[in-house]
Amino acid sequence: MNKFKERHIKLIEGSGGKVTENLFVEKVGLVITKKPQLTNEAKSLFDLMNIDTTESDSAQHAEFNSRLTYLAFKDEKSSSKEYNEKMIKVHGHRGVYNDEQLTVLIAGSGIETMIEFLAHNEATVARLTSSKTAAQNEPLYRVQKKNLTEDFIETQKYLIKSFETIRLKNKNLIDQNSETEKEIYNIMSTGNKAVSFTISMSIKDWHKTLIGRLSNSGVETEMIEILSDLTDLLHKEYPFFFNTKEEYFDMNNEKKYETK
Repeated sequence: MNKFKERHIKLIEGSGGKVTENLFVEKVGLVITKKPQLTNEAKSLFDLMNIDTTESDSAQHAEFNSRLTYLAFKDEKSSSKEYNEKMIKVHGHRGVYNDEQLTVLIAGSGIETMIEFLAHNEATVARLTSSKTAAQNEPLYRVQKKNLTEDFIETQKYLIKSFETIRLKNKNLIDQNSETEKEIYNIMSTGNKAVSFTISMSIKDWHKTLIGRLSNSGVETEMIEILSDLTDLLHKEYPFFFNTKEEYFDMNNEKKYETK
């Protein structure tokens, strides 16, 4: 096993994922890697303007954005928890959170799933290069398990091992001095070759993504599994903003076009 494969396994497992037999990604890693923080100047200003500084940074800034519209600042300090929840639950006014950017690491998904995430033009992505790199000379492969029988899970592993045996057996046909041949050789892997990437969007756009993609109709299986787990993380981090995954599944995905 080369050093790149070792690093990829370390990345996936360090993100809460699971790799078995140094080949199969059986659980994708998920980590929220970055979110905004208020500056010291903002904290002083918010305190001056009677923003509820006991709330989270994101809630404070959203309250400031909301009150700035009509200079509707409070005359004295008080809790804004009810006000913040009303903005979301009653008015659906998520636009005041649109400057809250969130970056998530998705470690070990299939390359097909990464392509689906890349299709979101709202997002910024940093990814593991999938072919023109020595980092993918010895790839890992995503094995899906959710709602599948043990026989089918083992069938996936058998087919992956069979493919890898053929691939490695014919490696001597590749001119190791040819960068193009090595690149094409790496491309010739199955669609469940494991990749890792970070994806950044505003929490408003994450919300729209969850509405549109947490559906059992027409959405890729791994996409549903990853976003279901991610929703648990997001709902815990922003309970006032994100719904539960059960609530998203109950929503009509057309509602993403109604978000303010």
